[in-house]
Amino acid sequence: MTSRSAGLAIALAAILVQAPRLVLVQLAADRLAVAAAAERALLVVAGVGTALVLTGGNLYLAHTVAQVQAWRRTLVATWLAVLAASGGLVLPLIVAGLSARTLPEVLGAGGLEWPWAVLASIAHELTAAGCVLASAAWATQRGAAAGGTSGALIGGAVRLPAGSDAGIAAGAAVAAALPQAAAESIPCRAGCGKSFVSQQAEIAHLRHCPRRRPRAGTEPAN
Repeated sequence: MTSRSAGLAIALAAILVQAPRLVLVQLAADRLAVAAAAERALLVVAGVGTALVLTGGNLYLAHTVAQVQAWRRTLVATWLAVLAASGGLVLPLIVAGLSARTLPEVLGAGGLEWPWAVLASIAHELTAAGCVLASAAWATQRGAAAGGTSGALIGGAVRLPAGSDAGIAAGAAVAAALPQAAAESIPCRAGCGKSFVSQQAEIAHLRHCPRRRPRAGTEPAN
């Protein structure tokens, strides 16, 4: 699995872990009773999924920030937001343990029921958005690296001597790897003044170019 596909997989999981709670909400809205065992199972699945998604998303975003240059500031801000969401969900439970109270008691004493509920409902979507953004950043960096490699190949082919067979071979390799636009005009690298509509045509012309025929010690034909 590539770094890009891993980000998309985590984003998909972040959306899916909300499914059990959505099922319970829809059933409650339709006034359909749910067995206690079924409700407990759905909530356990949602809780385990939330823990995995938030921790995995934090790790993936941290890895992306350390490795990818594209959109780094935006990724750092997203990572910090996901960290804050994860910490905000866990903090009341730690306080409840230290004060020997239950989580509802801690949230009720501070009037934090609604803020904590909002945070719990959007933490998944925030993680999913961050992972999608990180996946796009990986794709952007990969595309930039491929463009730099292509530019190096073209530059290397142009710098080779015009009369060498290595120049023709390099030109053929570049022509096979990089399709040329039909309307693009390509001049003869030997300097005879002719232009061609494709790299292949220019390579074929080099075998009979009058500027390439003379060997060392002779003047090239004009």
